[in-house]
Amino acid sequence: MKHTIFSLFCLIFLFSPCQFTEALEFELNGGLNLLTYHPDRETAHSVSENFMKFQTYPFVIGNVSVRGDITNTLAISINAVRDNVLLNSVNILLSNRTDYFRFEFGPFAGMDDKPEIPDVGIKGSIEFTFPGIAFFSFGGSSTLGSSFDFSSNNFRESAEARFGFWMSNLIPSISASTKSFTRQANEFMTLRDTLTRFQFSVDMFSKDTSATFRIDAGYETYTRVYTGGSEENVDELSAWFAGFEFRFQVSKPLRIITGLEMPIIYTAVGPMIAPDFPWNMFKANAGFIYTFF
Repeated sequence: MKHTIFSLFCLIFLFSPCQFTEALEFELNGGLNLLTYHPDRETAHSVSENFMKFQTYPFVIGNVSVRGDITNTLAISINAVRDNVLLNSVNILLSNRTDYFRFEFGPFAGMDDKPEIPDVGIKGSIEFTFPGIAFFSFGGSSTLGSSFDFSSNNFRESAEARFGFWMSNLIPSISASTKSFTRQANEFMTLRDTLTRFQFSVDMFSKDTSATFRIDAGYETYTRVYTGGSEENVDELSAWFAGFEFRFQVSKPLRIITGLEMPIIYTAVGPMIAPDFPWNMFKANAGFIYTFF
């Protein structure tokens, strides 16, 4: 059954035939991110007469992923992702892993909530590993360009670097990431959303339990630039944040996931006004991973 389902995915995306040597994973995860600029907002909070305070928006986030190993070192994944900055995207990634090196690469297509020509681009990452000691990874994605007939005028890009090391029952890591989406809101207005984050994380685990727990903390800057003709306005919100993710192995095939993140200290660049309470800007998610053996 698992080979039939995943081979169908491969046929659709021209990755056929696919044969799998190990278990096949299916992940479904979803939630809300209230720290979001309204997707349809075309007037900056900083110049608005009635809505100068940042208005949080309950944006639905989530991802659906199918992952399988083709050989002992080669794997494929198909991922559909909904994000409050990059909006909706689908990617197909081939990855090659050895003891000291992992390379991941593939195409992606992005779109917003309105029917339109998708943005076509490339996504990839590289990781160097020293088993039991440390690891370093970096990667990103970018739209190929709006000059192609099969692509829209929008532009999506992302980049991330991460460094971590292994300790007894702990994996501390630091990361820096940015993602940006530029789109034509109407005939006269271009919007660019950008989120930049610096994060410290600690993954905690034990061989005697079926649970893992990760604590996150860091600093982020979230901006929207409104460009119309020769005029440009900017809304910017910065925050120190904290959060967690909990994973529990319910049974051999089933693992559940839940997470929460919230700004602790936050400021807005005037004249935009920050929200009154941090719980107005939380991000929460829950989901599961099911493994077909």
